[in-house]
Amino acid sequence: MRCIARGANVVLVGRRRELAEKLAVEMGGNALGLGADITDPGQVAAAVEATLERFGRLDVNVNTAGYIAAVPLTEADGTPSDPAAFARMVATNLVGTFNVMSQAAAAMLKNTPDDEGERGVIINTSSAAAHVGMVGYSATKAALVGMTLPAAREFAGRGIRVNTIVAGGFDTPIFDGFTDDAAIAQQVQHFAGPRRLGRPEEFAAFADHIVENGYFNASNPRLDTGYRIPLAF
Repeated sequence: MRCIARGANVVLVGRRRELAEKLAVEMGGNALGLGADITDPGQVAAAVEATLERFGRLDVNVNTAGYIAAVPLTEADGTPSDPAAFARMVATNLVGTFNVMSQAAAAMLKNTPDDEGERGVIINTSSAAAHVGMVGYSATKAALVGMTLPAAREFAGRGIRVNTIVAGGFDTPIFDGFTDDAAIAQQVQHFAGPRRLGRPEEFAAFADHIVENGYFNASNPRLDTGYRIPLAF
């Protein structure tokens, strides 16, 4: 909504096409809802093409798709964990983000640069778990942090900035079915303050600043109110 209010064209892409389309209608303005599985490069390419057909260019790519599961190296009885959930997290959180970055960057490189040579901005979403958290999930989010500087350097001199927001404790559907209100209430006690879940509009405002601040590049800023995930969950 923040982008729409500022006159931007917005494209929502998700696996649930009907939901993306519904949200786009609710947003009003120039919003487009598309269905795509980001683990499939072909579907990502089709979504980018649909964006270009509708709006003519792609300037900003914000990647927020994610999947979370508790995947330790060993189960409570000491047996090895089933790697299936870990593989799904890698496919969505890491490979999927890579797919979208790749397709978006290819489109941005065709843009006419602005007065400062900028053609586009890519913003990924990592997690406080990238630094401390659950083995499987942490690995996928740490990988996004590790991609930021190399990606920014790949596009050095070509006008694409790349940053990754290391978010913590935001009130999004990723928690649905994974944790309950009591668990969340316990977790926010580890926040420096405010001791509440982050609001989506606070994330949007920070992403908006990154887009507007042309000197912000190759960084992994934390947006987690000082959250440090405790050892035990």
